[in-house]
Amino acid sequence: MGSSRGYKSSEYPKHPFTSNSIDILDHLKTNDQTGLERAEAQERQRTYGPNKLEGEGAVQWYRVLGKQVSNAMILVLVLAMALSYGVNDYIEGGVITAVIILNVVIGFYQEFQAEKKMDSLRALSSPSAAVIREGHVETIPSGEVVPGDIVMIKTGDTVPADLRLIDSMNLECDEKILTGEAMPVAKDVNVDFSKTNELETGVGDRLNMAYSSSTVTQGRGTGVVVFTGMHTEIGRIAASMQGKDRKANRSLSRKKYGPMQPAKGILLRIWDGIGEFLGLTVGTPLQRKLSKLAYVLFGCAILLAIIVFGVNRFNVTNEVAIYAISTGQLLSL
Repeated sequence: MGSSRGYKSSEYPKHPFTSNSIDILDHLKTNDQTGLERAEAQERQRTYGPNKLEGEGAVQWYRVLGKQVSNAMILVLVLAMALSYGVNDYIEGGVITAVIILNVVIGFYQEFQAEKKMDSLRALSSPSAAVIREGHVETIPSGEVVPGDIVMIKTGDTVPADLRLIDSMNLECDEKILTGEAMPVAKDVNVDFSKTNELETGVGDRLNMAYSSSTVTQGRGTGVVVFTGMHTEIGRIAASMQGKDRKANRSLSRKKYGPMQPAKGILLRIWDGIGEFLGLTVGTPLQRKLSKLAYVLFGCAILLAIIVFGVNRFNVTNEVAIYAISTGQLLSL
């Protein structure tokens, strides 16, 4: 997975659920009996960042509304509305006004609900975690958990991070927030997934993993932290809802990627910004396809309006303008 706000993600030759626990412990340079040293944990906190989901706190309705109003297609419709009113075509102007209001209201409702779900995801995070450090069991804020920490979980606990289980006793976890399954999942640290991969084995079938924000409904267990924060499975869901994953080659680091990277990164970020404003690079694949279709239709509408003006030798009277606008709007709407 990519970095989040400049923090690294713990990396593995293959997904931790397909490796045995001993290999994972060796890879993370930790010990299941003594855990990490405090100094090493602090260093990893600086490297991997806090174990929390990113967000801006409470949902701000006016920001959500502002994003809807500043949408490029809304601005196009506003321009068409202004032209209709400008030539005294109040019926078409009224229709476009209704379309604009309906579009903004529906978009605002959908995005506002998505932002509220993001708040709900953050609220599900465990407030504290029992970890082994320097051979002693300590209770620390879940935000301080780092990859390589040995975490102990028991009935009633919320799992603080994604864990590769190394020991369990009748352990079952409620993972419906991730999988939608109503029944708790019985965990088994000894199951062998070495011949499978992420695509073949879904989250709910990875019996040797315990996932962040899931709840322990029965038993107890011990696991090593493999992913934290936005790099957990619940973090992936949060990132997809926010639509803020940083794409490749957007870094501005000259030292890491070469002397041309800052210019390349800036240009790609500008392109991303234009694409986001136009709705071409954000949202679901269906939303992006619909945005592209809308712009194609808008271009055709402009072409038809130009043809109408050309037929009349660009002698633009009110009647010609109304006809051109009507022709173009019929296609774009």
